[in-house]
Amino acid sequence: MFGKTCFLLLACALLGANSEGVHPLTDLPAPGDITTGYFFPDHPTKKFTAGKPVNVMLGIRNDASETYNVTAILGSLNSPMDFRMHIQNFTQMIYQQKIAPGEDLSFEYTFTPDHRLEARDFTVALTVVYHNDKDQYFSTTFFNNTVELVEQKQLIDYEMISLVVLLVAMACGAVYLAYDFGMNHLQNMGIVKKQKKTKKVEGGDGPDSTDEWVKGTAYDSYKKKKAVTK
Repeated sequence: MFGKTCFLLLACALLGANSEGVHPLTDLPAPGDITTGYFFPDHPTKKFTAGKPVNVMLGIRNDASETYNVTAILGSLNSPMDFRMHIQNFTQMIYQQKIAPGEDLSFEYTFTPDHRLEARDFTVALTVVYHNDKDQYFSTTFFNNTVELVEQKQLIDYEMISLVVLLVAMACGAVYLAYDFGMNHLQNMGIVKKQKKTKKVEGGDGPDSTDEWVKGTAYDSYKKKKAVTK
């Protein structure tokens, strides 16, 4: 329920950001007498990346007996469960190019799925709008299929790096604990002798405290004379 609510909120936000008033896709005119063909040069499998531009090439053949003026191409991204739910309206591109009867023309259209969209299936609809010399408008939806939206690939996967660092730290901690436990066990069994800690003597009047340092000095001669007189 929470995921569906977020999905609806995002849809409303995208529609608000991509439309002003009534969008042309809400009331399309009837189709004219043309033949269309398309292909996605960079996305033959129809997997689109959120936040990345998608190029589609559209070929049009005018089968009518009159000249058409190709006005614009536009599109939308819809819910695959309910086509009436528009998630994102793509920017329309204006062409205003005439195509005579029997003529073929190609057009390139670019759209970008919003970067905030989650990776899942959506329905993409792309429509070309054209008119004749009498200003009668027509439209043909040349693409209306389910596509897969995928997330952008990051150059550095920080989550994976954090996971690896955590696993290495846990492994090092486990090795240290195993070593410490093993050494204590061997010492308790008498297999390994416990190392005795030696206390460091700082200063003092012992025989080795200063003798090595004063040999051959005037203080050494003084000490020897003093020892003889005692």
